[in-house]
Amino acid sequence: MAKSGNDKIGISLTDFVDFVCKAGSAKLTKVRQIKEREDYSPATDFYKALREGIIENHQAKGGRKALKSILEAITDQKKVGNYNDAINGYKKFWGRKTITWFDPPNKHWIVGDLDVRINPELGLQYDGKSLAVKMYLKKEKLTKDKVDQILTLMENQLRSFVKDDVAMALLDVKNAKLFIKTDKNISLLPLLDGEAKSFEAIWKGI
Repeated sequence: MAKSGNDKIGISLTDFVDFVCKAGSAKLTKVRQIKEREDYSPATDFYKALREGIIENHQAKGGRKALKSILEAITDQKKVGNYNDAINGYKKFWGRKTITWFDPPNKHWIVGDLDVRINPELGLQYDGKSLAVKMYLKKEKLTKDKVDQILTLMENQLRSFVKDDVAMALLDVKNAKLFIKTDKNISLLPLLDGEAKSFEAIWKGI
């Protein structure tokens, strides 16, 4: 069961956006799946080593080729295949860029008893850009609605923690596709606030 401190209903940003994009009874099904899921454990976090490996590589000023070293400690063959696809996608995104690191901000978005983690993993500077980047590692295709909702919440929650020139971004890692929020528009926030209240009501009702 996804829970955080003080009896809050703790969920990830991607879980919340998945819920928002559902319709009708599929919303109920999504909440039930999240509620019945086992508590978070590093041992069952499929992409934990990959995320940490990419972060550590940037922090150590490593290069693109060094990303392959992430695979050295991976023995689960399902992980090996998925990690390899993600690493290849990340290397394609990296390309010939000279990237420097900064610590990205993170925050919890609290609506009622719902606690959504807004936690971009990467702070990247290159080609005159400064980006707080959330990595998307799922196989499911990213829709425009999902991209807009994720970037809206990042903009709303994290803007006060970064310099004005830092843009919020979402990276579809396996497809090497970067989405950058080029404005500070948060007009979707009332919709997302209402969806958060709906999520909480469904959670408490099942």
